[in-house]
Amino acid sequence: MSTAATQPTIKFEEALADLERILRDLEDGNATLEESLERYERGVTLLRTCHKHLNDAEQKIRLLTGVTPDGKAALENFEHTSAVARQPARKAQRTESDD
Repeated sequence: MSTAATQPTIKFEEALADLERILRDLEDGNATLEESLERYERGVTLLRTCHKHLNDAEQKIRLLTGVTPDGKAALENFEHTSAVARQPARKAQRTESDD
């Protein structure tokens, strides 16, 4: 039996497609008991993988949208400075025609 730590990370869409295939196979009922148990075990691993991907995505969304863990908006004061004020002053370039 392999563990999630030794398996390569797969994308959410791939894990979901594999999980759907396993569910169809189990619903068909054509597999032996041992094959069904192996597929079920693989399905549980894929389900955990999908769940982890969804949790990670949710955390990213919270960071990007500024939502606290309890679902409230994370508000921060915003101080606007113009782009001109942030840029260092440029030195005027002298050309030979300026002399």
